Amino acid sequence: MVEPLHPLDEHRHRLPDGRHLACSRVGDAHAEDVLLCLPGLLETRRSFDAVLQAAQAHTGLHAVALDPAGRGDSSPLTDDTGYSMARYLEDIRHLIATEWMHGPPRRLHVLGTSMGGILGMYLASDTTLPVRTLILNDVGLSFYWVSMYGLYDGMKRGMAPTTPEALAAQLGVTPGVLRAVQSPAHFDLPYRKDWKGMRFAQVLQHYSGAVRLVHGGASGVCLDAQVQELRQHFAYARVLTVEGAGHPVPFTPAVCDFVLADLVTAPVRSSAREPVPDVLAPPQDSATSPPSPSHTAAVDAPEKSHRGWWHRLRDKFR
Repeated sequence: MVEPLHPLDEHRHRLPDGRHLACSRVGDAHAEDVLLCLPGLLETRRSFDAVLQAAQAHTGLHAVALDPAGRGDSSPLTDDTGYSMARYLEDIRHLIATEWMHGPPRRLHVLGTSMGGILGMYLASDTTLPVRTLILNDVGLSFYWVSMYGLYDGMKRGMAPTTPEALAAQLGVTPGVLRAVQSPAHFDLPYRKDWKGMRFAQVLQHYSGAVRLVHGGASGVCLDAQVQELRQHFAYARVLTVEGAGHPVPFTPAVCDFVLADLVTAPVRSSAREPVPDVLAPPQDSATSPPSPSHTAAVDAPEKSHRGWWHRLRDKFR
């Protein structure tokens, strides 16, 4: 493991209801450019340690990774219930408004893994927030139902049977979070849907900042079709494909370089909307770059229960 240039600063952001969000930070807290890192469904901020370590070499950049409610070192919700995308988004908005919306103007860059990427889309859609760059880790403008089945099957095959409580402790989340993500009510933000899956392109219809996508060449979630769809809506988007990487893509040195490149100069959308060539990263070396924990580890042992939930989720939005 690469040692950080300096210890990561651990911060607690207090919310109006008395809860706190746990954050790891590096760089000058007063820098004009801020990178906000949002983890996946069952990940914690620790999945971004490599990004924050690499960010320390970028003068003028303040990088922050946070734990959403009930994850890592952040407070659980009352009675360990009520977890939802809208709740996470509200908490993140409070963090942004309190930490970076006062004083000199800031430029906000959002890096999100899977669920964190979707939350990043909703932040970018808010024209009152200074989001200049949206960086997506293996999530596109749509999420196919069939990908959900494949994701579940793949994670179940790679996991030994265990209890929900033991799994929650292993992942660094509360049992309530583990229960919540099994319910379709967990995703309570507005979006469009069709027989194929969930659609998010309309969320970004007024966004004019830069877009980057880290795409796993072996991903069952962000497929080639999602890459092409992103290109259709954002011809200027930068895409890094990591051959052999699944979902989500690990933050190897090459991926960190792609994520952090030119952030301090705050690139904006080209008025000519000229296409940007894709970048092809070398295959990840499993000996030196172990994959980060997936945000979608199986959330219960009984296969019948899980498969029933996926069916209910798909049927609900048909």
